[in-house]
Amino acid sequence: MASTRRLHLYWDPELDGAFRRRFERALGDLKVDTADASAVDPDPENPAVTMAIVSAHGGAALPPHCDVVVQAGPGDFPAHTTALRLTIEDVETGSRRWTRLVEQLRSKLGLASLTLPPEDLEERLNEASRRAQEAESARDRLERERDEAIRKAARLENDLVAQRSRADNLQVQLGQLDAINQLSAFPIASVDPKLRELVTLAREHAWQARLAAQRAIELAAQHPNALAWGKATLYSGETMNGRPHGAGVMSFVDGDGDIVASYRGAFVDGRRSGHGVGQSGDGLVWSGQWRGDEASGFGVLEASDGRRYEGDVTPGKDGAPVQNGGWLWTPDAQPVERIKVEPRRALPAPAK
Repeated sequence: MASTRRLHLYWDPELDGAFRRRFERALGDLKVDTADASAVDPDPENPAVTMAIVSAHGGAALPPHCDVVVQAGPGDFPAHTTALRLTIEDVETGSRRWTRLVEQLRSKLGLASLTLPPEDLEERLNEASRRAQEAESARDRLERERDEAIRKAARLENDLVAQRSRADNLQVQLGQLDAINQLSAFPIASVDPKLRELVTLAREHAWQARLAAQRAIELAAQHPNALAWGKATLYSGETMNGRPHGAGVMSFVDGDGDIVASYRGAFVDGRRSGHGVGQSGDGLVWSGQWRGDEASGFGVLEASDGRRYEGDVTPGKDGAPVQNGGWLWTPDAQPVERIKVEPRRALPAPAK
């Protein structure tokens, strides 16, 4: 019977395995009974339909008789009046060339149709539906995980805000304790009544300078080694246009690599300006206002020998802070009218 005829395939050995596997799978999907012609004997009573699948390289000669010739794979083929050109893309996409081949096979095999039977279509539909459901489940799971991640991030952000608020409160408490300690060691009642308002203002600016120094240390950790002027001046912190700008830490290093002076605080266009804490190599520490790269304004100046000056300073000709009205304490915290602080440079200017 015509419907029982088989399809014998003559494969060119030059064809790659990927095309052969895809082509045989496509014929299997069409329910075509195929066999490798080199591995079977012909049946004279029920001759098979023969198909030769050849490559452009011509790795094997065509058999004496072929019902269908397919030129497969890449390359330039010689003209052949009856051969059908086919690539793996044609098989994958079901192109017109693939449709022509299927129709020719149907005619040669004497079959009414090579379309898939209803039960196969139903099976494929069920498989497609199953995969669609799995994809939807995966999508829903990913959406749930994303929503949970967003909620977790929001919780972490809230925790971070709470911790920052707690840290700020602790910082304020620390400042209050420091202020209490100052009141006990350097009681405002011992200051000349005419200077108490000025000393109080100086202490407020010194407190602002310490806050600015702490902020500078935090930003220096975020932007380490941001700038350097040779080996003499190093800067870590915020910058703008290649200069210190914002908050940061500047260190001045001698020839032996030791830090001889430092500044922690605010910068404007490369210059120390605003509030900050500067320390020189000879022990002077200024916590207060800065202008034009110099200690200038209200704050507290402390010396290594225990002297403490609270008030207003202006930069001297040699760069050392010059007292411009305030109160100075001796090491035993006894007030005196005035003790001159030897002029010395609080901090060298940044390298140009």
